Amino acid sequence: MFSSAKESMLETVMHGLAISPGIAIGTVLYIDAQGHQALLQHIELSQVSRETRRLNRAVVLARYQLNELKARMENELGHQHAYILDAHILMLDDKELFKNIKKTITEQLVNAEWAIKIELERFLTAYAAISDRYLRQRGSDIEDVARRLTDALSGKKQAQNNRLPANTIIVAEDVPASVLAELDMTHVIAVATHAGGWASHTAIIARSLRIPAIVGVDLKGHTLTTGNTAVVDGGDGLLIVNPTDTTVRRYRNLHEQRRRNFRDLLVQSKGPAVTSDGQEIIIRANVELVSELDAVKRFGAEGIGLFRSEFIFTNMLPQAGSEDGQYQIYQRLSDSVGQAGVTIRTFDLSEDKVPLAITGGELEVNPALGLRGIRLALRNEPMFRTQIRAIVRASQRKNVRIILPMVTSTSEVRHARSIVNETIKEFVAKGLDIDRNIKVGIMVEVPSAVMILDQLTREADFLSLGTNDLIQYILAVDRNNKQVSYLYEPLHPAVLQSLVWVARVAQANKATLDVCGEMAANPIYVVVLLGLGIKQLSMTPAAIPLIKDAVRAINLSAAHKMVENALQMSSAQEIEDYICEELAIKFPSFYANLKWRSPLEK
Repeated sequence: MFSSAKESMLETVMHGLAISPGIAIGTVLYIDAQGHQALLQHIELSQVSRETRRLNRAVVLARYQLNELKARMENELGHQHAYILDAHILMLDDKELFKNIKKTITEQLVNAEWAIKIELERFLTAYAAISDRYLRQRGSDIEDVARRLTDALSGKKQAQNNRLPANTIIVAEDVPASVLAELDMTHVIAVATHAGGWASHTAIIARSLRIPAIVGVDLKGHTLTTGNTAVVDGGDGLLIVNPTDTTVRRYRNLHEQRRRNFRDLLVQSKGPAVTSDGQEIIIRANVELVSELDAVKRFGAEGIGLFRSEFIFTNMLPQAGSEDGQYQIYQRLSDSVGQAGVTIRTFDLSEDKVPLAITGGELEVNPALGLRGIRLALRNEPMFRTQIRAIVRASQRKNVRIILPMVTSTSEVRHARSIVNETIKEFVAKGLDIDRNIKVGIMVEVPSAVMILDQLTREADFLSLGTNDLIQYILAVDRNNKQVSYLYEPLHPAVLQSLVWVARVAQANKATLDVCGEMAANPIYVVVLLGLGIKQLSMTPAAIPLIKDAVRAINLSAAHKMVENALQMSSAQEIEDYICEELAIKFPSFYANLKWRSPLEK
């Protein structure tokens, strides 16, 4: 699994996508996670039963290994991370999956390894069409299980090299969840891979452990090996191999500076965020996993502004998607935040992210513009009703809100509300203690919702600006596509005009409006949002101390004037240059020293 060689002494800088902030300086452990390669072997009809028995024994061995790894992961990282392997274990119990593999062995007269490879490629073809950045990486789970089965068939033993030296930086093409579970993560200080993304298991664990991580690093053609000294900058997405003494000193100083900044910000994060002219701004947290609840409190969030419930569906056990399973999760969220409240977004799934048995359809060519969000929910009412029932059951404290994703019409809101109202009526008749007036809001994240917002505000109890999708749809840009990501400009005049319109319609209709996209976590963009009159923001928990500090430096009237001037400009760069210059002059206590440019660290 591990490789080593004489290291080249030339400093090499490799670029990737930053997925977990921080700086780490340590020693590379290069991992080759590829398993035994499947080779085609034709068999006789009389050998089919033998291959089937081999497959059955491999399943038993793989299940035993995964249960051992899960127990170790629970002990070292906690249950909140060990659930990752539950999905792998359940795949080994998937009767349909192994029925197809055995069918391939029988009909094509091939060995078990090759039959697994055929089934794996069928799955990966389906997952290749997934466009959503949060859910795209789930295809790696079936790939990981197939690798383990193939290894078991070959007689390859489970790796026993989980004990690592201090200050280890893991570098690999990919680090599957089960390989990650084999390692001693207490000594891992950073991760850099080629594969993966923001929602990969590696990314989720890195952010939870608060260690820097980057993905998308092109490792081909480099002589990087185990034993190299390296620097990982999880804020700027850099992997620096064989850094010079000057580079090491620079990053050590930067690391200490950022640690000091963060400690100062953390101390101040507990209080409210009040602008310099006395206006309180509500700062909430965006949450994907229950394991993040500690961070919600630690970083001073005033409740949960967005719980991305689709992670229940894609990252956890199937039973967690049942009514009782969901209810337990939503109840825990409600109990944790108290009266500060939690807003639960219904599954923001598309047809390419759920089993075809649920959707009853074909995989879509362009899921981003297809059956996703509220469209998919209303097309598959049983799944939607199950989720609504679970949310309403968890509303006893009257601190739970429901928000609908990807809304494009009033009819979608009316249909969804009718289901909520029917559920409330049923539970009241049964004598259940629930919130009879649970609020139902909508995500404003597509251009059509912006254009008819005046009508939508009459149907929804509150509005939430999903700037991530909205910007992409307005500008026709996939920010995860390296070919066009430079065109993803939150301050593009078209985006700014859309935000102005949303804010004005909300104010005119006295509708509650918040922002839950990544604009809310950027101090420059926060000034613009406050200048538009938006006073509720929701963001990743670790960004809250920084944004609270920024808010306290801002004067709302000055921010409003800056937005008015920016609206007269014709390019995103012109707008950003103007705002940055004005910030340093008008709010020097925060913006002049540029400390906001430093990503938050452990």
